[in-house]
Amino acid sequence: MKKLDINCFATLKFEIKWNSPRAAHQELYLAQKVNLWRDIFPPGMKDALMGLEKDQTLSDRYSPGQAVPARSTTDIIKTDLNHFTSRKFLGRPVIPRPGRFYPRGMLGGVRFFPEESRPCRIISINDGVITSDLAHPLVDYTLDVSATVLDLAEKDCEKGGRLTHWMEEILGSGPGMQAWTGENPKAYLSPGAFDRADESDDSAFYKAPRFVEHIDSRALSFLEREYARRLKPGMEILDLMSSVNSHLPSDLDVRVTGLGLNQAEMDANPRLRTSIVHDLNQSPDMLLDDNSFDAVLCSLSIEYSVHPYQLAREAARVLRPGGLFMVAFSNRWFPPKVTSLWQELHEFERMRFVTDVMLKTGNLEEIETVSIRNWRRPGDDPHFGRTPISDPVYLVSGRKR
Repeated sequence: MKKLDINCFATLKFEIKWNSPRAAHQELYLAQKVNLWRDIFPPGMKDALMGLEKDQTLSDRYSPGQAVPARSTTDIIKTDLNHFTSRKFLGRPVIPRPGRFYPRGMLGGVRFFPEESRPCRIISINDGVITSDLAHPLVDYTLDVSATVLDLAEKDCEKGGRLTHWMEEILGSGPGMQAWTGENPKAYLSPGAFDRADESDDSAFYKAPRFVEHIDSRALSFLEREYARRLKPGMEILDLMSSVNSHLPSDLDVRVTGLGLNQAEMDANPRLRTSIVHDLNQSPDMLLDDNSFDAVLCSLSIEYSVHPYQLAREAARVLRPGGLFMVAFSNRWFPPKVTSLWQELHEFERMRFVTDVMLKTGNLEEIETVSIRNWRRPGDDPHFGRTPISDPVYLVSGRKR
């Protein structure tokens, strides 16, 4: 049986787990064309990978500063507020806010090129001075890293080629931003945060049914799997902002109530036992009994909510004790109806925002976040030629006390 060595290209599934003070986190990432001869790994990983066979897994734990750059005395910097290079969403400039993440290039001045996309977190803004933390968002956390060999292929004839630093590849583009600290309670409540390009009545916008999927089939399968891991047969489930697909495995025996805007779409959903037409943006009150569901799902729709904090409080109200509120999203949406805040946020900080929404209900705890990225887009997907990577999947879940 073929074993992983310097003469192979490998496909590895990386799984990285870590805990922040209020949540548990998991990152799943498909690494393709891994090259032990030239690529860079955390301490000890390269030697541990050597000799593994297909379907075998290695696991290791890395202390803070081992898998990502360690904290430095130069990480805390001060810049002039007037130098902040704002960008516009819905015609309005982005205003820097303490507690939020921004690309370093937006700090302006002479420190960074405008194109610098690595994140920094604004700690405070006082007397016209921005104090920012440039440290990696995961710098203070212990990381449990596992790698599973999914495939091995012989190299043909290697001449040159790329060199990949795999922890930078996986963790350098957002993971860690979802950790909730709570030190800035109004970080996401700036004026106009929930404005949209099209402020017309949602019932009119969604009047014509759209019998479409909003993510590709591989991403859909991942979302179904994550729901299946947390749901049990016999549960009563509320599917918020429901449409043609509740994203549940077909063999999971549950009773589903849909609450959405288009009756025709919900009629086409085979998982719904009952459906309710209701506009949560007009009224976040769900008009449902307290403690009546074992799980509430909000799939690929939270970005359209203009009352996300009220929506979460209602979800917690209708959940039975121990019930789950699960919010899933990707990076695709209907542009006229997505909120300004959602577009401003980095994909990983969106998980932090959803965590904030859940925790501020006062009734949800045991927060978990999951990211699933970099799998191949199915070849029959209409977007395959333009974007060969499958749509990412992000999930935040909380359990009612």
